[in-house]
Amino acid sequence: MQAGRLAEGAQLTCDVPLNWTAAQKGDSRNFSTGQVLGFHRAVKGIAKNETLEVVRIADKSVVVRNAVGEERALTGKQAKSFDVYERRSIEVATGDRLLLTANRRENGFRVTNGEIVTVAEVDRVGRICLEDGRALPAGFRHFTHGYAVTAHRSQGKSVDAVIISGDGMRKELFYVAASRGRQSVQVVTSDKESLRESVARSSMRKSASELARKAGTVFVRGACRGIMAARHLAMRLSMRETVPVPVEINYLNEPRQNEPRMERRRERGIGR
Repeated sequence: MQAGRLAEGAQLTCDVPLNWTAAQKGDSRNFSTGQVLGFHRAVKGIAKNETLEVVRIADKSVVVRNAVGEERALTGKQAKSFDVYERRSIEVATGDRLLLTANRRENGFRVTNGEIVTVAEVDRVGRICLEDGRALPAGFRHFTHGYAVTAHRSQGKSVDAVIISGDGMRKELFYVAASRGRQSVQVVTSDKESLRESVARSSMRKSASELARKAGTVFVRGACRGIMAARHLAMRLSMRETVPVPVEINYLNEPRQNEPRMERRRERGIGR
């Protein structure tokens, strides 16, 4: 540790969220043996913050087992009370940086989702003790290595040096990542020109007034084009030449004769 190297690691387990929707959790066919259910709300026979393992799938129900070996059957009615996790192996050593991935509020222990902590030691029973004096409870397995985090999770944090892996980041996200470093910022990308173009674009949604102005501009342009077309058509119609059309006129007590009459040809045009 004093030489800047990690101590020998211990093999532990961590719970990775699967981010299922309520509909997915309500269908027993989606579950499989070995998955872990973490309850953020108490239900009958299961306390808040308790973690249970899926042992088998019954008819339209999921059978889970708690830490003392007791089994419970869950149906779709409890779908909104728990989250589904996949348990994976992880090596943790003294000096490791861990990213906590869940909130926990209980007597004597309080952590926040997104918090980065440093491991002081892993005791004999596999409990992780932190440098700030806290110790993660045995049932709290919501963590992963915290050496690299997303730009979203980096908000509010400051470090000495930042290394950004960005092949396609928008302006706002790149600013968040680049502004975390106090002393240096290094950007790693496989396509410099593509990154330059993406950083120049904003992901901010346009306001209602901006959209209205854009729509109004398009409408005005279309209306102007329509008015000009109407004027042009009216001008062409007014310039039509008139031709004489013979019309038969019947005078009283006089013989019929043909008289010339001036009449415009009927043509389709714009009516009032």
